[in-house]
Amino acid sequence: MTVAPFWDWALRQYAREPTQALLLTLQSQADLVILEALFAAWLSTEGHRLQNRDVAVMRATTGAWIDEVVLPLRAVREQWKGDAVKEDARRHLLQLEVQAERHLAELMWDSTEALRSGPQDGMTKKMLTAEALEDAAKRMNANMLAVSGFENGKFASEREQLVALLLQST
Repeated sequence: MTVAPFWDWALRQYAREPTQALLLTLQSQADLVILEALFAAWLSTEGHRLQNRDVAVMRATTGAWIDEVVLPLRAVREQWKGDAVKEDARRHLLQLEVQAERHLAELMWDSTEALRSGPQDGMTKKMLTAEALEDAAKRMNANMLAVSGFENGKFASEREQLVALLLQST
């Protein structure tokens, strides 16, 4: 299996207006790495619960890429927002940022191979019935708590809102 199922799911989720708006707000207010949050959520829909060791391995693999590539691209693109002279360059930066995030998805995917190849916790997205929704929300919330920006219970109501939006469309 490749990263494509996650990437396609992430693009669909991000394209939904209420989800996108909330993710962008959390990105600016909580320094959330949107793709990391979406990956944690997607893992939960696949029946996987992130453990501390999984997060540590993922961050060791992705940290430099996020800090040295993704965030600087985003910062320059945001800095150029509203500058008509730089609009073409800004659109090009957006394309580069999407490519950088696709690579980030691959890094996250590779770093969680052991988790994804291990046992699931018994509930997959195929089983998301009304009675199982509460358990799915608990698992997704638990995975999200491992994400930078949500640790130590920060932005709890926004995290719960994001989980509800993501579960609605999964």
